[in-house]
This record gives sequence, C-alpha cells and structure tokens, in this order.
Amino acid sequence: VKLFGMLWGLGAWATLPAVIGGYIGNPFRPQPWIEDAMAVGQQKGRWPDTALVLEEDSGKIVTNKFTELPVVGTWPRRPLELATLRLQNMMDISIKNWKELAPDEKSLEAGVLTQLGGCVVCDENGKAIFEWKDPGICAVANFEDILDKIPSTA
Repeated sequence: VKLFGMLWGLGAWATLPAVIGGYIGNPFRPQPWIEDAMAVGQQKGRWPDTALVLEEDSGKIVTNKFTELPVVGTWPRRPLELATLRLQNMMDISIKNWKELAPDEKSLEAGVLTQLGGCVVCDENGKAIFEWKDPGICAVANFEDILDKIPSTA
C-alpha cells in the first residue's frame, strides 16, 4: 500500500508540489533529461509511447508532441512531460517489478516508507561534489544542477 502511495504522489510535505510540477510544467528551468528519458522509455516499449516521434534507425527525437501544445509548448519543461515519464516508469518498472521493489512484510510492519531517495556525486578522490536529499517521496535531483557541479575536462 505504501509503495502505491509513492506511485500516486502521496506522502511527505514536498511530494505534492513535485507531483503537481510534473503536470503543470515549468516555464523557467529546462530539464532536457526528461525528454531523453522518455525517448529511452519509448525505445524500450514503455507505455505511454506516443509522446515523441523517434527516427526508426537511430532513435533520435524528431518531434516532441508536447511542443505542439498552445502557449506552453515553448516552455523549457512542458506540462504533462514529467508526468508522462513518471507514468512510463510506474507502469513498466515499478508495477512490473512489484515483488522485487516492495518492502517485505517485516519492513512494512516496522514502518518503512518507500522513497525514491537522494543523489551523491563524488570526485575521483571520493569527495562529495553534489548532494541532494529527497524532501518527499516523489522528488528527484535536477540533472542540470548535477552537471553544473561536475568540473569540465575540456
């Protein structure tokens, strides 16, 4: 039951804003990893699989149908884009692998709440150069923030 709550966006205080942001989009901050992840999902046959038009041979994105939305189609993160990716993951990863991902009965009785977690990126010496902790159960680290912290090798 708790894992289903996470899948539907229920839980800690920061969960609802993260879920709502997936539906309404963001006119200020681009997150191109979302489109890339949807393309990977479509190539792997994850439903929904009609948001992007991909080249058959290369898998390169030809058209993102969210860009065709009136007014908001020009936003860096368009409405429903992240929600579509979450649905792909929920249907094809979380639900298909339910038994492997769900906490065991003992953990549930102990009060374990399934959570996406956080992210730590370390340099070659093991020193953390980026840390992010999930403030809810449906938020994720922004990949662009991570990339900003990784030193350029060029």
